[in-house]
Amino acid sequence: MHYLHQSYRTWLFPLFIACLAMLAGCGAAGSAGDAENTPRSVTYVLSPGEQVAITATDTLKLERVNDSRCRKGAVCVWKGYVSYSFSLLNSAGATDIVLSESMPGAASSVTINHLTFTLLDVDPATPPALNAAEPTYRVKVKITQGALPR
Repeated sequence: MHYLHQSYRTWLFPLFIACLAMLAGCGAAGSAGDAENTPRSVTYVLSPGEQVAITATDTLKLERVNDSRCRKGAVCVWKGYVSYSFSLLNSAGATDIVLSESMPGAASSVTINHLTFTLLDVDPATPPALNAAEPTYRVKVKITQGALPR
């Protein structure tokens, strides 16, 4: 019986160590893979004409703000909307992006080349008064860099 017990110990212990090594290897590969494929988000606040480098090769520029909302004190036949026109600039050229919460045919979130642009906040949130000067527009946009498809 002592001989049988010793026999189990000689092959069971190396098997146990091998299983631990395999589990550790699987855990490390899974963690590294998950970290590489975890989307990363950054938030920027831009005014018209401002631009920001968002990756090593991509720059986002807020080209203009289109505000057709009915000004306070005006009589309007429709509510209007505000939209934000961006350019995504890189070595391939420029790609136009329009973000809006209320513009027909537009969206508050757009994905281009594994980058998702989401409109978070706008300033001013309400239209200016009828005779007020043009406001200084600021837009907060979240950019999420997603994983490449496998």
